[in-house]
Amino acid sequence: MAERVWQVSELIRQINLDLFRYNDISVEGEATNVVRSAAGHLYFSIKDARAQMRVVLFAMNARFLRFRIENGLQLVVRGRLTLYEQKGEFQLNAVSVEPAGLGALQLAFEQLKKQLAEEGLFDPARKKPIPMLPQRIAVVTSPTGAAIRDVLNVLGRRFAGLHVQVYPVRVQGREAGREIAAAIRNLSRWHLHDVVLICRGGGSLEDLWAFNEEIVARAVATCAVPTISAIGHETDFTICDFVADLRAPTPSAAAEIVIRAKSEICSQLDHMARRVRQVVETRVRNYRHELRHLASSDRLGLLPRRIAMRRERLNRSRVTLFRMLEARARSMRARLLAVNEPLLRFPAHIARERHRLRATAATLDAVSPLSVLSRGYAIAFSRTKRGRRKPILDSNAVAVGEPIEVQLKKGRLECTVDAKTMGLETVWPTPVKELSNE
Repeated sequence: MAERVWQVSELIRQINLDLFRYNDISVEGEATNVVRSAAGHLYFSIKDARAQMRVVLFAMNARFLRFRIENGLQLVVRGRLTLYEQKGEFQLNAVSVEPAGLGALQLAFEQLKKQLAEEGLFDPARKKPIPMLPQRIAVVTSPTGAAIRDVLNVLGRRFAGLHVQVYPVRVQGREAGREIAAAIRNLSRWHLHDVVLICRGGGSLEDLWAFNEEIVARAVATCAVPTISAIGHETDFTICDFVADLRAPTPSAAAEIVIRAKSEICSQLDHMARRVRQVVETRVRNYRHELRHLASSDRLGLLPRRIAMRRERLNRSRVTLFRMLEARARSMRARLLAVNEPLLRFPAHIARERHRLRATAATLDAVSPLSVLSRGYAIAFSRTKRGRRKPILDSNAVAVGEPIEVQLKKGRLECTVDAKTMGLETVWPTPVKELSNE
C-alpha cells in the first residue's frame, strides 16, 4: 500500500482538528514582543525560562482589557491552540488576558497613576487654591445618591442661602466616566461657579472605577474652576483624588471644607476687632507709662518734643490699624451681601414661575376634552378585538346592532347602534313648518 502524501493545508487542518481538545485552556507566562496593529489586534509572545509561544488577541476581545499589556508583565492567557495556516506557526488565539497575581483593575490603576504622575498632573504646584467663601457651588454627582443629600444637608446647615447647582451624572457603569468628564468640561467652559465638588458614596474598586478613568482625570486636570474630589470613604483613593485641587475624605467633609460656617466668620471678625482694640489699648497704656516716667525724670525739658513725637507715631499707628480693620470689615461685609443677594431675588423668581404655571394650566384647561364635554358634547367609543376603547370618527367604523359606549361629562352610556347614516344627511332637526305640513 502506497504511503499517503499530505497537502500542506490538509495537514494543518488535520492538526487544528487534533488541537480542538485544547480549545479552552489557560497559559501563564511573561509577555514579550508586544505589538498593536492599526486594526486594534494585539500580537505578543508569552515565555518562561525554557520556552515561548505566540499569542494573538483580536480587537473584538482586546477592547475589553482594563489594563495595557506591556513587555515584562506576567500574564494568564485563556484561549485555544491553533496552527496558523499562512505561516505554519503554532499560536494561542486568546479570548481574555489577566495579570497573574494582581487584579486587572488594580494593575490598570497603578499604570495610569504612574503615567499621570510622570506627566506632572499630581504636582502640588499646579493645584488651584479653594476660595474661602464661594458664592456659587457646582456638585457633579448622582441626583439620587446619598452623597448629594449629605452635601446639601451640610451646606444648608453651615451657610443657608448659598447658590448650589447639581450637575446630574451616572457615577457607576460603562458610560459613567464619559458623563463625568463631559460635566467637568462644561463647567470649566461656562465658568459660572467658584468651586466644583465631585462626589460619590463608598463602594468597591469596580464601583468607583469611573473616577479612575483617564478621560475623567484629564478633564479634572484641565478644569479652570477649583475642584474638590470626595469619592467613597476615607480609605478609598481614586485617580480623581490625586488630580483634583483638593481631596476630601467623604462628601460630607467636602461640604464642610468648601464653605466656612457663618457663625465662624462672624466669630473671626469679632476676634480680630478685639485683637486690634487690645493692641491699641496696650500701646496707649505703654505710652502713658513712659510719659509719667519722663515727667518725673531730670530730662523734663525734653518732654514736650518727645511727647509730640510719640503722639505723632501713635496717631499714625492708630490710623493704620483702623484702616486695616475697616478694609477687612468692608471686604467681609461685601462677601456676605453678595451671598444674600440670591435670596433677595428668590421671591420675584417664585412669582414669575407661579404666573407661568397659571398660564400653562389655563392653556391645558382650554384644550382639555373635559372642557368640550361640559358644553353638552359627547364622545362615542367602540371596542377593539383586544378590548381597548377607540373613538368613533366615521359611521362606517361600526355596524348596526354593535354595542358602543358614549362618554358624557358625568358618567358614560352603553348603547347599541340601531341605524346609521353615510355622512351625507343633515344632522340638524327638521323645521317645525315641515312637520306641520306632513
